[in-house]
Amino acid sequence: MERANTNSDNYFDPTPKLKSSPEPILFISFNNEKNKCNCGNKYSLTLIYKQKYCKKCLSTYIKDITKNNDNSTYLDVHLFANFDKCNYKHLATSPKIQEWCESCFEISHFNNYHDHINTSKPYKVTEKDCKLCAKLVYHQTSSELRMCSDCYLISSGWIISTFTNKSIPIIPILYLPWWDASSKSRICNHNLKFVNDCQKWCSDCFIIYVGCRYCLTTNIIFGIANQTSCKKCKRVSKIDIDVKIISCGNHDIDKFLVSTRTNIDNHEKIADYMNNMNKNSDLLNVYSFIKHELKDISSKRIMEWIPYSQIKNSEEIARGGFGIIYKATWFKTHVAVKKFLTSRDISNFLNEVKSLHRCYDSTFIVKYYGITQDPVKKDYMLIMEYASGGNLHNYLKKNFTNIKWITKLAILCQISDGLRTIHNENFIHRDFHSGNILSLKNDHKKWVIGDLGLSQPADNSSNNEIYGVIPYIAPEMFRGGVFSKESDIYSLGMIMWELTTGCKPFYNIVNTSDIKLICKVVDGKRPVITNDTPECYSNLMIRCWDSDPSKRPFITEIKDTVYNWYKKSGGIFYEAEKKRLELIQSKLLGLEFNEKSHSSAIYAKRPLNFLISQSSSINSTISEREYKFDIVDTRR
Repeated sequence: MERANTNSDNYFDPTPKLKSSPEPILFISFNNEKNKCNCGNKYSLTLIYKQKYCKKCLSTYIKDITKNNDNSTYLDVHLFANFDKCNYKHLATSPKIQEWCESCFEISHFNNYHDHINTSKPYKVTEKDCKLCAKLVYHQTSSELRMCSDCYLISSGWIISTFTNKSIPIIPILYLPWWDASSKSRICNHNLKFVNDCQKWCSDCFIIYVGCRYCLTTNIIFGIANQTSCKKCKRVSKIDIDVKIISCGNHDIDKFLVSTRTNIDNHEKIADYMNNMNKNSDLLNVYSFIKHELKDISSKRIMEWIPYSQIKNSEEIARGGFGIIYKATWFKTHVAVKKFLTSRDISNFLNEVKSLHRCYDSTFIVKYYGITQDPVKKDYMLIMEYASGGNLHNYLKKNFTNIKWITKLAILCQISDGLRTIHNENFIHRDFHSGNILSLKNDHKKWVIGDLGLSQPADNSSNNEIYGVIPYIAPEMFRGGVFSKESDIYSLGMIMWELTTGCKPFYNIVNTSDIKLICKVVDGKRPVITNDTPECYSNLMIRCWDSDPSKRPFITEIKDTVYNWYKKSGGIFYEAEKKRLELIQSKLLGLEFNEKSHSSAIYAKRPLNFLISQSSSINSTISEREYKFDIVDTRR
């Protein structure tokens, strides 16, 4: 720690009634959960607020500062004297720490020491006035620890981020005029990591605490920086955080990782708080401000950079157009690992990562743990929760005859809730089908939406390259339209139909080329509705796959409607269940009674721009012929 010059016209003293100590104050813990001092002695507790300090190191400190008859005030400490235990004579009123006598003095509390747990509890107040300036501080006989707003001054500012030119060039900092010994982050409440006895940080929300042991002040930094300085003595502290655990070296990925832990709005929020701080307000309310106003980044799980060596027992379970899915273990937890085969061009990889992060709060979107990279092949990987129950189509295929209507409604409730989250974030999925709806096997079977690799903001039309599964793609896409929330709704309509049959859409259209199937869809061809499907369900499904996107319902209406059906599942759906069982008994419903299926090629996700171009040409030719026929017909 290096000391800088304090002789400046702009010098700000956060504790004007206290002096910077000539010796480091080592007898106070920076971690309220630590029970032993660095000297090896067990910490003692103050009489009130239970603050931890080392009596041995305190005695050493007092001896050091009294060698030169130093009578300055370095600590705002309250002593309790019991003179009956000692033969020495001491001052009976307001003794200073220099007059400490281990025989007859006990420390009541340190006023410039806060640990979040004990100092937030009310205790009986013995002195109502500030010991430094005599201002009335306590108005009640029982109170939490309070700070004098004349003797303790909070300030804020900005410092340069370690990630300058990568994301946020400057980050906010709060200068607290007291010692913060808490062991948990004030934002996300996660355990802090202690770098040394005056530095600690949270790798989840990027909050760093740096204490000055000469002034007992604490800098709280909302981001990652290389260094900081004490507001009082100007000593510079180098910050010893290894950024490798939160950085992979790729500019775009590092920028995203930082963005999940920092909030640019915090700059303005802190400035507003400081400007509106009342002169007589409780200074410790700053912690409530941090917890409630700066908590945005703690509402979502942060995206971790996971070392590749931590991923064990990889086993390939699926392969698709963009990558390979593995089942693996990470710290004894089963996870799904999605390897992006084209991730050296990381646009699709980052797209899915960002989409998952945006939608993390949803119960019905697959959760992520972090990202990693194959050190040899350089392919990036996304680590997600493992869906042990497989996808929706396989579930329907294996269990169709046993899946009751009430279960179908429950599944549809969860699916629509997940899609509502995506649309509420102003995103579109763009690849919504039963293979991307996954089952988490737990006490209550839960369905989540996965594979957000093609999703994008609803107002972004720059990337309209079409990948997907033909039967689930809205007809306007085959006419050169752009993906939209309405095209997702069309896909949901097809999934609704799949729930009623256990089959993928257009399974029974055989000996038909992909081009012809596309043309049929554009012309209005839709799957045949089963006889057990209630009319209300049919009507909603038909609205979802309407050829006119503007006539399709919003996802909120769908979710609310299905939820109401589920709550009142008697009546219509009770009759539908009886009809379903009759059809199964009569061998008129069920996968084993269906006709030969269409080629599986139409159910593979693949680039479709070429097919769409061909179908557009065919439709254009047909339209031209029909137009000419109409002209000839009118001339007759």
